[in-house]
Amino acid sequence: MKIGIIGAGAVGAIIATELSNLDVELKLMARSNRDGLTIKTGETVQYHKIPVYDIDTVDDKFDLIFIASKTPALKDLQDKIPTLMHEHTEIVFALNGMGYDNMFSHGVPAVVYISGQQKEDYIEHFLNKKLLIENKQYKALDTLIEQMQENPSVELQIVKTEDFKRIRYEKLIVNTGVNTVTALSQNTARIFKDQSVVMFTRQLLNEAIDIVNNCNPDGVIIDENFIDTAMNMYLGYPAHMGTSMYYDVIQDKPTEFQYIQGFLMTLKGNCPIHTPILDTVTLLLKAYEIRDN
Repeated sequence: MKIGIIGAGAVGAIIATELSNLDVELKLMARSNRDGLTIKTGETVQYHKIPVYDIDTVDDKFDLIFIASKTPALKDLQDKIPTLMHEHTEIVFALNGMGYDNMFSHGVPAVVYISGQQKEDYIEHFLNKKLLIENKQYKALDTLIEQMQENPSVELQIVKTEDFKRIRYEKLIVNTGVNTVTALSQNTARIFKDQSVVMFTRQLLNEAIDIVNNCNPDGVIIDENFIDTAMNMYLGYPAHMGTSMYYDVIQDKPTEFQYIQGFLMTLKGNCPIHTPILDTVTLLLKAYEIRDN
């Protein structure tokens, strides 16, 4: 089986290093070539001789493709990815946010629980190695899951769940809270030591839940107690841990707001829901994206 992974940041690198333990033909792709990957987990630093290929030079046809880039890169990939597909290629969206499911045929959205940061010359892995997907029958993906389960050296989990839609909205809400406050404050998870930040985040989460519960087309209802679950998650993060949107802002890169906060605002549409905090932070994140040509 031929597997392509697009994106050599934290998520793509973790997926690649785990799948390299299997008997598959693997190719990791990004914007430029590299000889390998260095990953730091806790105090352990390990070099993996997994080459990274410039995606523009790749013309293989893959059975399974993981898109693990940042969501703003999807626009640049729209023309390239179809050239890497054959008739039955499955595409796993290992991405944050929502709103891109129909961009490619045979798309498989995933809820990603892999936390890490790409440093200048290595990737720091913080927490988790898990992808959640909808409980359906797949072709190449089912074959891969079976191989992973038979190989104890693979720590990455790809788990099918009957409750995928609810879990996906919950992850969207989690990202809305922590990505917003870390990006706009340009600070890491240490900000949750401040009680005023905690209260602000709780209000933001409440507005996001109101939108999902009243406006989503999937019939999903999120319990208000999920706010406590999300806050406990944030409070359990290492103090120096950032988020994807935080790292984008401090590196002056485009963010994923269109697929997180922006998706919620689109979902809200004309629903008569009062969301002053989400309205404001989404406007500020949108303003951040205004750049000189």
